[in-house]
Amino acid sequence: MPIHWCLESRLRILLFGSLGEQIGREIDADLPAEGCSVASLRMLLAERDPAFAPLARASARACVDQAIVREDYVIRPGQEVAFVPPLSGG
Repeated sequence: MPIHWCLESRLRILLFGSLGEQIGREIDADLPAEGCSVASLRMLLAERDPAFAPLARASARACVDQAIVREDYVIRPGQEVAFVPPLSGG
């Protein structure tokens, strides 16, 4: 089903780790005035530009206002959004 939104607000999205290296450390995106879920934002970005395809994977955790959120969390205009890739280490 196509997404039809009235795009009224700009959203700044921060990208960390390998996502930032692949895509860029910061991107701007249009956000519906009523907001949208994290899952919808991922789809919107991946549809907008193939370079954003890594964001479509749920393995990259979403943070809103510096707190990790679920895929159904509704992002509102003015909030800070960040995506963090999975970490590994020893």
